[in-house]
Amino acid sequence: MKIAFLHALPFDGRMWEPQLDAFGAEHDVHAPTLYPLGSTFDEWALGVLQKVPGRFAAVGASMGGYTAAAIARLAPERLQAIVMVGSRADADPPERRPLREEWIRIVREEGGEGLWQAQAKHFFAPDTPSETVERGHRMAVDQEPDALERAIVAIRDRPDSTEAVTDGLPLLVVGGDADPLIPPLVEEELAAASPNGRVEILEHCGHVPSMERPDEFNGILSAFLSSL
Repeated sequence: MKIAFLHALPFDGRMWEPQLDAFGAEHDVHAPTLYPLGSTFDEWALGVLQKVPGRFAAVGASMGGYTAAAIARLAPERLQAIVMVGSRADADPPERRPLREEWIRIVREEGGEGLWQAQAKHFFAPDTPSETVERGHRMAVDQEPDALERAIVAIRDRPDSTEAVTDGLPLLVVGGDADPLIPPLVEEELAAASPNGRVEILEHCGHVPSMERPDEFNGILSAFLSSL
Protein backbone atom coordinates (compact mmCIF):
# COMPACT_ATOMS: atom_id res chain seq x y z
CA MET A 1 0.00 0.00 0.00
CA LYS A 2 1.11 3.56 -0.67
CA ILE A 3 1.02 5.88 2.36
CA ALA A 4 1.44 9.65 2.27
CA PHE A 5 2.43 11.03 5.67
CA LEU A 6 1.54 14.74 5.84
CA HIS A 7 3.19 16.86 8.50
CA ALA A 8 2.04 19.38 11.09
CA LEU A 9 2.99 23.04 11.49
CA PRO A 10 5.76 24.05 12.24
CA PHE A 11 7.43 20.73 11.40
CA ASP A 12 8.28 19.07 8.10
CA GLY A 13 8.37 15.56 6.68
CA ARG A 14 11.04 14.53 9.17
CA MET A 15 8.43 14.36 11.94
CA TRP A 16 7.35 11.02 10.44
CA GLU A 17 10.74 9.29 10.76
CA PRO A 18 9.42 6.74 13.34
CA GLN A 19 6.62 5.84 10.92
CA LEU A 20 8.84 5.72 7.84
CA ASP A 21 11.12 3.30 9.68
CA ALA A 22 8.20 1.17 10.90
CA PHE A 23 6.19 0.99 7.68
CA GLY A 24 8.81 1.43 4.97
CA ALA A 25 9.64 -2.27 4.62
CA GLU A 26 6.08 -3.33 3.80
CA HIS A 27 4.60 -0.19 2.24
CA ASP A 28 5.50 2.48 -0.30
CA VAL A 29 5.86 5.45 2.06
CA HIS A 30 6.11 9.16 1.26
CA ALA A 31 6.55 12.15 3.58
CA PRO A 32 6.66 15.28 1.43
CA THR A 33 7.34 18.66 3.00
CA LEU A 34 4.26 20.71 2.18
CA TYR A 35 5.50 24.31 2.30
CA PRO A 36 7.17 24.31 -1.16
CA LEU A 37 4.05 22.88 -2.82
CA GLY A 38 1.96 26.06 -2.64
CA SER A 39 0.15 28.47 -0.36
CA THR A 40 -3.25 26.83 0.20
CA PHE A 41 -4.45 23.41 1.20
CA ASP A 42 -5.85 22.81 -2.28
CA GLU A 43 -2.43 23.57 -3.78
CA TRP A 44 -0.74 21.29 -1.26
CA ALA A 45 -3.29 18.57 -2.00
CA LEU A 46 -2.61 18.82 -5.74
CA GLY A 47 1.12 18.74 -5.06
CA VAL A 48 0.78 15.55 -3.00
CA LEU A 49 -1.38 13.98 -5.71
CA GLN A 50 1.41 14.65 -8.22
CA LYS A 51 4.13 13.29 -5.95
CA VAL A 52 2.28 10.11 -4.93
CA PRO A 53 0.88 8.32 -7.97
CA GLY A 54 -2.08 5.98 -7.82
CA ARG A 55 -4.25 5.35 -4.78
CA PHE A 56 -2.90 5.81 -1.28
CA ALA A 57 -3.77 6.26 2.36
CA ALA A 58 -3.36 9.87 3.51
CA VAL A 59 -2.10 10.13 7.10
CA GLY A 60 -2.13 13.76 8.21
CA ALA A 61 -1.14 15.35 11.51
CA SER A 62 -2.82 18.68 12.34
CA MET A 63 -2.11 20.79 9.23
CA GLY A 64 -1.38 17.56 7.38
CA GLY A 65 -4.87 16.39 8.27
CA TYR A 66 -6.30 19.51 6.64
CA THR A 67 -4.29 18.60 3.55
CA ALA A 68 -5.68 15.06 3.61
CA ALA A 69 -9.17 16.57 3.86
CA ALA A 70 -8.46 18.73 0.83
CA ILE A 71 -7.40 15.63 -1.11
CA ALA A 72 -10.70 14.01 -0.15
CA ARG A 73 -12.56 17.03 -1.54
CA LEU A 74 -10.57 17.22 -4.77
CA ALA A 75 -9.84 13.59 -5.63
CA PRO A 76 -11.61 11.09 -3.35
CA GLU A 77 -11.06 8.36 -5.94
CA ARG A 78 -7.32 8.55 -5.22
CA LEU A 79 -7.69 7.72 -1.54
CA GLN A 80 -7.88 4.31 0.08
CA ALA A 81 -8.30 5.80 3.53
CA ILE A 82 -7.86 8.95 5.60
CA VAL A 83 -6.12 9.17 8.97
CA MET A 84 -6.57 12.44 10.86
CA VAL A 85 -4.09 12.88 13.74
CA GLY A 86 -4.66 15.79 16.12
CA SER A 87 -6.77 17.31 13.35
CA ARG A 88 -10.30 18.25 12.38
CA ALA A 89 -12.28 18.56 9.14
CA ASP A 90 -14.23 21.78 9.64
CA ALA A 91 -13.20 25.35 8.87
CA ASP A 92 -11.13 27.28 11.38
CA PRO A 93 -13.42 28.39 14.24
CA PRO A 94 -13.92 32.19 14.18
CA GLU A 95 -12.69 32.50 17.76
CA ARG A 96 -9.29 31.21 16.59
CA ARG A 97 -8.69 34.17 14.26
CA PRO A 98 -7.00 36.40 16.87
CA LEU A 99 -4.66 33.51 17.72
CA ARG A 100 -3.77 33.00 14.05
CA GLU A 101 -3.08 36.73 13.66
CA GLU A 102 -0.81 36.59 16.71
CA TRP A 103 1.07 33.62 15.24
CA ILE A 104 1.57 35.56 11.99
CA ARG A 105 2.97 38.53 13.90
CA ILE A 106 5.33 36.29 15.87
CA VAL A 107 6.60 34.53 12.74
CA ARG A 108 7.25 37.83 10.98
CA GLU A 109 9.17 39.20 13.95
CA GLU A 110 10.82 36.11 15.45
CA GLY A 111 10.66 33.32 12.87
CA GLY A 112 10.42 29.64 13.73
CA GLU A 113 12.00 30.07 17.15
CA GLY A 114 9.33 32.56 18.16
CA LEU A 115 6.54 30.28 16.96
CA TRP A 116 8.10 27.39 18.85
CA GLN A 117 8.19 29.35 22.09
CA ALA A 118 4.66 30.69 21.66
CA GLN A 119 2.97 27.61 20.31
CA ALA A 120 4.67 24.39 19.35
CA LYS A 121 6.54 23.55 22.54
CA HIS A 122 3.15 23.40 24.24
CA PHE A 123 1.95 20.71 21.81
CA PHE A 124 3.65 17.98 23.80
CA ALA A 125 2.32 16.38 26.97
CA PRO A 126 4.47 17.03 30.07
CA ASP A 127 5.99 13.54 30.20
CA THR A 128 7.08 13.49 26.55
CA PRO A 129 10.78 12.52 26.34
CA SER A 130 13.00 15.60 26.11
CA GLU A 131 14.76 14.26 23.01
CA THR A 132 11.40 14.12 21.19
CA VAL A 133 10.59 17.70 22.14
CA GLU A 134 14.05 18.86 21.07
CA ARG A 135 13.67 17.08 17.73
CA GLY A 136 10.50 19.08 17.18
CA HIS A 137 12.32 22.25 18.19
CA ARG A 138 15.06 21.68 15.64
CA MET A 139 12.52 21.19 12.87
CA ALA A 140 10.60 24.33 13.84
CA VAL A 141 13.62 26.62 13.73
CA ASP A 142 14.67 25.17 10.36
CA GLN A 143 11.56 26.52 8.62
CA GLU A 144 11.59 29.77 6.64
CA PRO A 145 9.39 32.47 8.22
CA ASP A 146 7.61 33.09 4.90
CA ALA A 147 6.68 29.41 4.63
CA LEU A 148 5.34 29.38 8.18
CA GLU A 149 3.30 32.52 7.58
CA ARG A 150 1.75 31.06 4.43
CA ALA A 151 0.86 27.91 6.36
CA ILE A 152 -0.82 29.86 9.16
CA VAL A 153 -2.85 31.87 6.63
CA ALA A 154 -3.90 28.61 4.94
CA ILE A 155 -4.99 27.18 8.29
CA ARG A 156 -6.93 30.34 9.11
CA ASP A 157 -8.71 30.43 5.73
CA ARG A 158 -9.30 26.74 5.10
CA PRO A 159 -12.75 25.59 3.91
CA ASP A 160 -14.99 23.11 5.67
CA SER A 161 -14.16 19.60 4.41
CA THR A 162 -16.34 17.61 6.80
CA GLU A 163 -18.61 16.24 4.09
CA ALA A 164 -15.71 14.94 2.04
CA VAL A 165 -13.96 13.34 5.01
CA THR A 166 -17.10 11.60 6.28
CA ASP A 167 -18.51 10.56 2.90
CA GLY A 168 -17.67 6.88 3.27
CA LEU A 169 -13.91 6.51 2.90
CA PRO A 170 -12.33 4.48 5.72
CA LEU A 171 -11.51 7.06 8.38
CA LEU A 172 -9.32 6.80 11.46
CA VAL A 173 -9.12 9.73 13.88
CA VAL A 174 -6.31 9.70 16.45
CA GLY A 175 -5.98 12.28 19.21
CA GLY A 176 -4.52 12.96 22.61
CA ASP A 177 -6.61 13.67 25.67
CA ALA A 178 -4.18 16.47 26.62
CA ASP A 179 -4.19 18.14 23.19
CA PRO A 180 -4.23 21.93 23.75
CA LEU A 181 -5.71 22.64 20.29
CA ILE A 182 -8.16 19.86 19.34
CA PRO A 183 -10.54 18.65 22.08
CA PRO A 184 -11.13 14.88 21.99
CA LEU A 185 -14.87 15.53 21.67
CA VAL A 186 -14.28 17.16 18.27
CA GLU A 187 -12.36 14.11 17.07
CA GLU A 188 -14.94 11.69 18.45
CA GLU A 189 -17.74 13.57 16.69
CA LEU A 190 -15.82 13.53 13.41
CA ALA A 191 -15.36 9.76 13.54
CA ALA A 192 -18.99 9.23 14.53
CA ALA A 193 -20.18 11.26 11.53
CA SER A 194 -18.60 8.79 9.11
CA PRO A 195 -20.15 5.38 8.34
CA ASN A 196 -16.63 3.97 8.24
CA GLY A 197 -15.08 6.04 11.02
CA ARG A 198 -13.25 4.98 14.14
CA VAL A 199 -11.43 6.96 16.81
CA GLU A 200 -8.52 6.36 19.17
CA ILE A 201 -7.79 8.85 21.98
CA LEU A 202 -4.43 8.34 23.70
CA GLU A 203 -4.27 9.14 27.40
CA HIS A 204 -1.71 11.67 28.68
CA CYS A 205 -0.86 12.62 25.10
CA GLY A 206 -0.81 16.03 23.41
CA HIS A 207 -1.20 17.31 19.86
CA VAL A 208 1.24 15.06 17.98
CA PRO A 209 0.66 11.41 19.00
CA SER A 210 2.84 10.09 16.18
CA MET A 211 5.86 11.87 17.70
CA GLU A 212 4.99 11.60 21.38
CA ARG A 213 3.92 7.95 21.42
CA PRO A 214 5.29 6.47 18.19
CA ASP A 215 5.08 2.80 19.17
CA GLU A 216 1.48 3.06 20.32
CA PHE A 217 0.53 5.17 17.32
CA ASN A 218 2.24 2.78 14.92
CA GLY A 219 0.31 -0.13 16.40
CA ILE A 220 -2.99 1.70 15.94
CA LEU A 221 -2.13 2.67 12.37
CA SER A 222 -0.92 -0.83 11.50
CA ALA A 223 -4.17 -2.38 12.74
CA PHE A 224 -6.21 0.13 10.76
CA LEU A 225 -4.29 -0.39 7.53
CA SER A 226 -4.52 -4.17 7.93
CA SER A 227 -8.31 -3.86 8.08
CA LEU A 228 -8.59 -2.16 4.69
